[in-house]
Amino acid sequence: MSPRHGQLRRGFSLVEAIIVVLVLAISIPPTVVWLGDAGARRADAVNAVRASTLSTAVMETILADASSTAPGLGFGAFANSAAYLDTPMTGLRARIASITGLFESMGFAYTVTFSALVDSAGVVNADPGLNLFRKVTVSVTYAAAGGTNPISISVEAFVTQL
Repeated sequence: MSPRHGQLRRGFSLVEAIIVVLVLAISIPPTVVWLGDAGARRADAVNAVRASTLSTAVMETILADASSTAPGLGFGAFANSAAYLDTPMTGLRARIASITGLFESMGFAYTVTFSALVDSAGVVNADPGLNLFRKVTVSVTYAAAGGTNPISISVEAFVTQL
């Protein structure tokens, strides 16, 4: 069949095809960049939750140890933080390795610091009888998804002898 006289077959012209290609070439790269940025922000949010979970797990273990009567534990153990943290088999790191190992395999690292004995305001008091607390800080560090500076989350608590 041939088209009737006066009706033309109409398709895309070369100019229209070029315009479509140009519009796609201009719009797709920014969209891809935007999706990449959104993915990085999502990964950072997930990692922040993971870091919070790790810091909470470490802090909860320390708080439990503060009231423990087991040898090598208890509030007095915090006076020698190196022994409390790093003693093979009984130190904090060894005891919670099954918890922290997964996080460490994902690039998370944690540090624990203990202050000197302080009073309830968090400062060393001239009266040693008022210095009954230790400030415990657990910091978790991980790399940002965008490859920028590392991110650190810290949890602090005052611990006292029961």
